[in-house]
Amino acid sequence: MNYIKDKYFIVIADYVKAFIDEKGIDVADLAAAANVDRKQIYRLIKKENVPKLSTLIRILLAAGIEPSKLFSIKFDFEIYMKENNILKATPKNKKKS
Repeated sequence: MNYIKDKYFIVIADYVKAFIDEKGIDVADLAAAANVDRKQIYRLIKKENVPKLSTLIRILLAAGIEPSKLFSIKFDFEIYMKENNILKATPKNKKKS
C-alpha cells in the first residue's frame, strides 16, 4: 500500500483526522455532506492518498474547517522548500519605456 510521503500533506491529514475525531464527526456522514465517496476520506486520514484540491476543499467545508486554516497550521515551509528543492521565483526585469 502506498502512503503519502509529502510532509505537508501528512500534517494536513493529521489535522483533518484530529478535527473530525474531536468533533465526533462520522466519516460516512462527512462523506455524504461533502458529496464524496467515504473511501476518499479514509484514504486521506490514513495517509494513503492526496486528494485533488477540489475534493479536499469539499471535505474541509463539510467538516466545518475553513480551507484557509490549512495555511496557518504550524509548519516550517522554509525547511519544506529546502527539502523539496523549491526555489522562489523572481520577477523578470522589465525595460522602462
